[in-house]
Amino acid sequence: MWGETRYRKICQQQIKQSISMKPVERDLLILLHEDRYNEQEIQHEVKQISDMLSLVETMDYLARATEVADCNKHRVSSKRRILERAFFRKEPKAFEFIVHKN
Repeated sequence: MWGETRYRKICQQQIKQSISMKPVERDLLILLHEDRYNEQEIQHEVKQISDMLSLVETMDYLARATEVADCNKHRVSSKRRILERAFFRKEPKAFEFIVHKN
């Protein structure tokens, strides 16, 4: 019971944070031939790349691409709830590993 309430509060906080997030400012290094693109095409491509990264950098995509291997319980899980607990834990749990599926 206590765990579910705490989990709900964490999810609610994350939803509030994601709704109130400002647009991300990031540095992108893009190598282009100068004579092939004009300034407008370059700006369009940079915007598309930034939009794509914003879409991929969400918890949904991260949950699909990773899993938690808990050696203490002898289990591997890809459940989002368990992943969120592992990611947002203040101190890492002994013998619990976050593994990329690829």
